[in-house]
Amino acid sequence: MKLDPEDQIIAAALHQAAFEEANERVVAARIEFPHEGYAKVTMTISRELVDRARALNWSTGELFAEAIRIALPGAFNIEATPPRAA
Repeated sequence: MKLDPEDQIIAAALHQAAFEEANERVVAARIEFPHEGYAKVTMTISRELVDRARALNWSTGELFAEAIRIALPGAFNIEATPPRAA
């Protein structure tokens, strides 16, 4: 889909803001809900974290898991909910 010039400027500004936030925080995450029942998740990972992952020979999955851990502190400390009574 081709964007008109004004939308291109807005998209470029959003992209730059995400890039700057990722460099500052190591990871930036954004969730958009463009259509009902549909969500788009975008994660921007800093060069620093990518370089660290390469140095440690991480898989893509390991890099992604670390990015989620950084972007969502406490997300992996969620206690399992007890099963519901039938």
